[in-house]
Amino acid sequence: MPQQHPAPGSEIALQGAVNFRELGGYPAADGRTVRYGLLYRGGNMDALRTPADRAALQSWHLCEVLDLRSAGEAAQHPDPPLPGAQYRRICAMRMADGSEMDFSAAGIGRLAAEKAAYEKALGRPVHDYEWFAALYRQMPFGNPAYHTLFTLLEQRRAPLLFHCTCGKDRTGIAAMLILLALGVGRADALTDYMLTNRYRRAVIAASLRGKTAQERKLLLSVEGVSRPMAEGTLDEILQRFGSFEAYFAAEYGLDAARLQALRDFYLE
Repeated sequence: MPQQHPAPGSEIALQGAVNFRELGGYPAADGRTVRYGLLYRGGNMDALRTPADRAALQSWHLCEVLDLRSAGEAAQHPDPPLPGAQYRRICAMRMADGSEMDFSAAGIGRLAAEKAAYEKALGRPVHDYEWFAALYRQMPFGNPAYHTLFTLLEQRRAPLLFHCTCGKDRTGIAAMLILLALGVGRADALTDYMLTNRYRRAVIAASLRGKTAQERKLLLSVEGVSRPMAEGTLDEILQRFGSFEAYFAAEYGLDAARLQALRDFYLE
């Protein structure tokens, strides 16, 4: 009897964390689908402390864990060691000077200074939402974390888990890029991205109570994800390169042959 898999994008039931899932099942290139059991996404792993959560984590038989957080975030919530898995940490959001964008408590002050510098260069004040949207549009370009991610994918270092703090921004953009590289349609890649708002519904709802419309717009992007931000990121890729295939070739060296090899391994 064939193995029964959950629907694409289904949340993995864990006791200590939400928004952990895998990329398997989405329809992709050549009429195939993304293979299950190879590509996992999530948030802070130190939340997975119960015996049941640890057993679930070990059942994925991970070869690689790619931590997309800053050093400050990782120090606050260190990943637990996993036997058999190689751990790498490369921050997926960067300051204008290339240093890590630190979302830990210690890094918040520097973020304010970074935004002030952005406003000075732009010549006008900007709302936090506009600044975050600009940061999003830059994430797919020259990002050392994503370059490492695609190197690991080509090296077939799977099963692989990539994660950040909440599994939504740095992780969400990474997941969209992987899905698009595998020939998953833009609509499905965006659907997977927006599932964060379903799985973090309780957290989002608590943050929005009693807030103004403008505050709600920002808080939704802080505690959840914003479709316009994600759309803007993908539009930026198409504006610069004309197609996702051209982007993958220019950014990661994934020419037609290498892209096909990637798909042949991760699709079925």
